[in-house]
Amino acid sequence: MEMKKWENHFGNAIYLSDSEEEITKKVMSAVTDPNRIKKDDLGNPDICMAYYYHKLFSSKEEVDTVCSECKAGKRGCVACKKQLAKNIIEYLKPIREKRAYYEAHPEIVDEILKQGTEKARKTAKETMKKVKQAMKLDYFE
Repeated sequence: MEMKKWENHFGNAIYLSDSEEEITKKVMSAVTDPNRIKKDDLGNPDICMAYYYHKLFSSKEEVDTVCSECKAGKRGCVACKKQLAKNIIEYLKPIREKRAYYEAHPEIVDEILKQGTEKARKTAKETMKKVKQAMKLDYFE
């Protein structure tokens, strides 16, 4: 069952349904420091989107290494983005696996939704009873 993806005019959103290849392609097209033309140019990680995402998906040690190597011109943007893509893929792996499991077992999703609906209905009924009592509208019950 193919699910329609949300409209994204920039083409830069990473979806849980994206393959590893799609994730890598999107990360590799990310904007980096525009002043870095060559690999050994000194970089400014503070204006680089890849560095921003490294802070979300990479370990503290990796972030520190990326920052220092970028500033020193020892790490190119391609290497930086490849490492970032790998880290994002690894981070999303358990989520993507769980998503694939539920896509393959829609009957479980249906049951979860039914149980949730019943629980919500029961809670809503109790809440409305309290609301009616508080507003003195419970005289019909």
